[in-house]
Amino acid sequence: MRIRYFLCLLPCLVLALSCTGRNGNSNFDESEYIAVPFRGNTYVTGAAGDIYNKAVSTIDSESGALKNWNDASTVLSFYVRTSATGDMALAIKAHNIQDTHSCTLTFTDGESSYDVTVASKTPVCLNVGTFKVSAPGYKKIDIRAKEASPAGAQFARIDKYLLKGSALQGKNCYLPENKVDDNSLWCRRGPSVHLFYTLPQEDVEWFYNEVTVPEGSDVPGSYFMLTGFREGYMGIQSHPEGQPNTVLFSVWSPQETDDASAVSEDKKVKLLRQGKDVEARDFGGEGTGGQSFMNYPWKTGISYKTLVQVRPTGTGATDYTGYFCDEKGEWHLLASFRRPQTDTWYMGAYSFLECFVPETSIYAREARFHNQWVRLRDGSWKKISSARFSCDNTGISGFRGDMYGAQEGEDLVLRHCGFFPEQTMFGTTFAIPQGGSAPQIDFVALERL
Repeated sequence: MRIRYFLCLLPCLVLALSCTGRNGNSNFDESEYIAVPFRGNTYVTGAAGDIYNKAVSTIDSESGALKNWNDASTVLSFYVRTSATGDMALAIKAHNIQDTHSCTLTFTDGESSYDVTVASKTPVCLNVGTFKVSAPGYKKIDIRAKEASPAGAQFARIDKYLLKGSALQGKNCYLPENKVDDNSLWCRRGPSVHLFYTLPQEDVEWFYNEVTVPEGSDVPGSYFMLTGFREGYMGIQSHPEGQPNTVLFSVWSPQETDDASAVSEDKKVKLLRQGKDVEARDFGGEGTGGQSFMNYPWKTGISYKTLVQVRPTGTGATDYTGYFCDEKGEWHLLASFRRPQTDTWYMGAYSFLECFVPETSIYAREARFHNQWVRLRDGSWKKISSARFSCDNTGISGFRGDMYGAQEGEDLVLRHCGFFPEQTMFGTTFAIPQGGSAPQIDFVALERL
């Protein structure tokens, strides 16, 4: 099936804005514009004090709706990605909470700045101004509340942005109005990006991978997943301030449900053993199964290793065991789980990069994966030869375009979020340089952990 990478839009003629009054214009023709909804396309990018907590209290994490905006230090920004350069005329459809309120908003891209006063409880169209788009990629417009009357009142609500101009005559990236309800959360989290590794034809029992997170990429709410398999995954996570970083290993149940309590006994993932200082439990919400995690203060700039074993029991079940190696070369057992109604060796090897805190998707994060090996059923090692770049529906549908994958020297690189200009096409394949030595691992010692 052919996959679209971007949302394609019909070219727009550059026409003069018909809305001339600050209180709106009944003759404003919205059909002349591209409508970009506030929800899913707007983020808190500046605030006095803790920007994360301010973002959570200002815009709803899941729906993307404005909740509480009455602090003039809080800056909102909306983003649209264009494939052309030229003019981008901006208007808004906006309203106030009360008839007696008014609010002046300032829109700026750092070069041009326009003030617009919203003075109506009924949504009205208001002309903002024209911005220059000098290069293809994301255009960011900052929005500040200049004043509100009465003092302390909630600032104006923007329902949507209305865009037209030569810069938009091509493929543009944003979350459209007819997709907001189902996709606002996923768009706000940014596109998840993946590497799918080519496994040899023989039965694979073990998959080994290493990762280095560059300085500055340990953004709160990031999952750097190294060793995924068809039935689960393992990797390292960074969390918001006050929560420790973790190593996570999970195996899904064969029963398709998000409710852990609904899983029948014959389809429950069973915990066989767990490592020291590891918490293991059932999980739900994103499928169900067995989950284990260990608090660990991993750092940027340091290479960490993971190793996962997948081995069928011969009785209609399969055992999954995950190990993590720290910067001292010491291996840690996360857990070993038994998945019922499953008879398989290691299948579907992959890595991914995910943002699970929507407020932090305004920041780019990167992972550098290297030295991928598999150990076959017969005990021999083989190096992975290639990997394919992929992304989730947020990237495929063109709601977000800040996704990148590449081969750089010995590393396979994944980068996403942050609204950067580079973009990698879905399905791009990378050949992995061969050579080097297989990992030196004491499997007998691992069994004792």
